[in-house]
Amino acid sequence: MIYTLTDNDLKNASAVLRARGPDANSYLQGQFTQDVNAATGGRTYGLWLDQKGRCLADGHVLRLAKDDFLVVSFSMSAKDLLARLEAYLIADEVELTDETATWAGILLWGEGAATIAVPAGTVSFASRRAGTGSVQWLVPTGSVGEVLTGLRKAGAVERDVAAAELDRLRQGVPSVPADIGSRDLPNEGGLDEVAISYTKGCYLGQEVMARLKNLGQVRRRLHLVRGSGVPPVAGAALHQGERKVGELRSSVADGDGYLAMAMLSLVNLQPDTALSLQPEGPADIKILRRV
Repeated sequence: MIYTLTDNDLKNASAVLRARGPDANSYLQGQFTQDVNAATGGRTYGLWLDQKGRCLADGHVLRLAKDDFLVVSFSMSAKDLLARLEAYLIADEVELTDETATWAGILLWGEGAATIAVPAGTVSFASRRAGTGSVQWLVPTGSVGEVLTGLRKAGAVERDVAAAELDRLRQGVPSVPADIGSRDLPNEGGLDEVAISYTKGCYLGQEVMARLKNLGQVRRRLHLVRGSGVPPVAGAALHQGERKVGELRSSVADGDGYLAMAMLSLVNLQPDTALSLQPEGPADIKILRRV
C-alpha cells in the first residue's frame, strides 16, 4: 500500500531555495555536512550546523546542473534558511532565491512508494519524514490536483501527519529539529552515520564533527521508548528512581499507548530499567532501543 501526505502550504515550516552561479558548488560544499559534488541529478541528504556543531536543520541539496542547485528543507523556514546561508556569503558568486511558494509537497511512503512513476515537472528524492523508504515529491503548485488524482488512480491512500509520524517512530528515525535540534549534536541521534561526510573537507561545524569522530563517543543518546496512556508533552523530564536521566522529544499515539523519542544521558543509565515521569514515580515507559 502506498500512502500520501500533502503539504498544502510549504511557506511556514519549509524551504525550497535556488542556488545558482559559478561558486554555487564550492559555497554549498562549505556550508552543508554532506558532499554535494554529485553528478547532475544527484540528491544529497545532510545537515546545516552552527559553529558548535549543533543541528539547526536538515535538508537536501539537489543538483540540477553544473552551477544550479535546489536547497530543500522541511525543518526550517525559507526566511531562516536564507538568512543562515546569506550570513556566510561574502565574495562568492552565488545567487540565492526563494522558490518555496512555487512548489507543493507530497510525501509518499509504504511498499512501492519508491517505484511509482514521477510526473513530468515533479522533483523527487528520498526522504526520512515517514521513515526510511519514503519519497518526497515537489510538485509545481498548479499541478497538485492533477498529480493527486493520478496517485489515487494508482491506489495511493491519503493519510495525515500522525500516520507519517507513527511509521517514522516505528522505524526509530529521528526528526530534525523535534528530536535533534539546536541544543543537540548529530551524533546524539545517530545522524553522523547518514548525514555527515568526514572526507570532503571544511564546512561550518566540521571541526566539532571531526573531534567527535576521533573521540568515538557522546554523553547523551536518543532512544526509542514506549509508554502507556496519552503521550506526554515534548520536553517532559524522564527519571530512573530519583535521578533525572533525560527528556521526552517527539511522540505519537500508538494503540492504547504511545511511541516516543527520548534523549537520555548515558552516564549511569540502566537500559533495562523503565523510565518514569516523576522521581520515584510509576516506571511505565520502556526503553526499546538506542537510535
